[in-house]
Amino acid sequence: MRNLACTSALAVAAWVAGFGTADAAPFVAYTRPTRERVDAPATTAVVAYFSDLIDSTTVTTASFHVYGRWSGPAAGTFAFSPNTVTFAPNEPFFAGERVTVVLSKAILNDSGEPLASGYAWSFSIKTAGTTMDLTYIGRITCRLEGDTLVGPYGAYAGDLDNDGWTDLLVPCETTGDARVFLNDGAGGYSSFTVESLPDSSAPSPSEGSDLNLDGEIDVVIGNGTNDQVTVLIGNGAGGFTGKTSYSAGEYVRGVGVLDLDGDGYDDIVTANRVDDNLSILMNNGDGTFAAAVAKETGGNGEYAIAVGDANNDGLLDVFCGTFSSPYSVIVLLNDGEGNLVARPSVLVGGRPWQLTAGDFNGDGNVDVASANSWQDNMGVLFGDGAGGLSPVTTYPTGDFPHAIDAGDVDGDGDLDLVTSDAGSGTWTLYENQLGEFVNRRTLGSFSSGSCAILHDRDNDGDLDITGVDEQDDWIYFFDNEPPVTPVEPAPAPVARLFQNHPNPFNPATTIRFEVARAADVDLSVFDSRGGLVATVVHRHHGPGTYAARWNGIDARGDAPPSGVYFYRLTAGGFSESKKMVLLK
Repeated sequence: MRNLACTSALAVAAWVAGFGTADAAPFVAYTRPTRERVDAPATTAVVAYFSDLIDSTTVTTASFHVYGRWSGPAAGTFAFSPNTVTFAPNEPFFAGERVTVVLSKAILNDSGEPLASGYAWSFSIKTAGTTMDLTYIGRITCRLEGDTLVGPYGAYAGDLDNDGWTDLLVPCETTGDARVFLNDGAGGYSSFTVESLPDSSAPSPSEGSDLNLDGEIDVVIGNGTNDQVTVLIGNGAGGFTGKTSYSAGEYVRGVGVLDLDGDGYDDIVTANRVDDNLSILMNNGDGTFAAAVAKETGGNGEYAIAVGDANNDGLLDVFCGTFSSPYSVIVLLNDGEGNLVARPSVLVGGRPWQLTAGDFNGDGNVDVASANSWQDNMGVLFGDGAGGLSPVTTYPTGDFPHAIDAGDVDGDGDLDLVTSDAGSGTWTLYENQLGEFVNRRTLGSFSSGSCAILHDRDNDGDLDITGVDEQDDWIYFFDNEPPVTPVEPAPAPVARLFQNHPNPFNPATTIRFEVARAADVDLSVFDSRGGLVATVVHRHHGPGTYAARWNGIDARGDAPPSGVYFYRLTAGGFSESKKMVLLK
């Protein structure tokens, strides 16, 4: 396999000097945006530089297509110059989403030679600069009237109706269907429809793709307690024109979509826990799939899948997490001909439930992170750009993390991580600082933090978090702070008030505050009408950071009802209030 990272500059130099071989197969020399860039502009053009002159008639949206994880297939126009193809999207990409570009072997040079192999690369769209202090703004139910438990898990946030806003497709393990919530155009979801899923059994892992290259989002869903993988063909209006299930392997716990044979059509890879293997389902070139082919990885209890170019050869590869001992991640390299070649496993620091991939330390190589369920941690392994992984570094999370995702939450140009902690009913958010994860924050649900989606739900340019509670069937919404506008430095404030955690809470919560200089401090809780409920702090404080705990009891010793409350800090002329929610 050609190592493009090493040869691309030489290849371009050889062409410029006139040393190219007329009958040699062309290849992609380099790209723009660069591979794994995290802060590409939303209006970025996508450019591929080839080693040879390209026949422009062979470049179409089928042979050169661009897919945003949440915005879906990009429509646009092509422009050509010697050795270069530029794709200009008609609409901006969504803030913070991962964009994947796929080129097929149908692209020919001017001598009629096809690309040496298919080619793909991914990058992410820039988000606005913010803090990492997200605010709970509400929740909605996944239940219809009469439902007792639906078990939502594994949500996908694509623009299913092409209105420029992220919608939600939420598989439900207990009812065996999917609930589709269309965005109301203001970042909210007021109602939902129920989509039946053929041959379903505990459907959960899901991923979007344009499987038949018709320009609409399709969805692949794995079934966690049988051997079926379900394919939904989108109609571009929030519904689906076709629903088909395919046999894979027993207990499909992970799904991935990637072009394995260079024909430009995404194929499906599933992780099958009970069968101890992967299944490869090749796309027939129309969004239907050939019979599954089993692939052994050398691991035990294959459970989780993430996709990325592990060895920088322009082919997307598979990262597989194994649920049975030894708990590990296995990199399977794509050979461009429909095959995956397993590399030696690397210990991941716990029993992986889900994986996510991206460049976490800014070196241009794909890294992988794991939600390690029973060990209550997340594991981070750095890629070396040649298909290898570093020893794992683990970070504590809430209890029993079983989902993980990455995105630039604070807009500083690197990928932060969030785990979903089923046991503690929390979501754990870590800030990325040059590949080290710091400043842990916790967001709360009532019962179970089951999965989280990082997406710009309200189209304000930053990443929000949508969380799913599979025990109480709620979807939680956490909003990011408004974009930070640079201003002239102001005098340091006397004090600072932080968001309480957990939030929502029951029965108690902790409120952090900071005092810059000595002052009389008052921290009080008020109800939604402004009535005083409780005084938490009333004393003189010196400079420092403090944490005060409100036990959910009012001034009379009673427990107030569920609802929205406000807490206010005053100190030396400083005053600030924040909102919190008590749930019982």
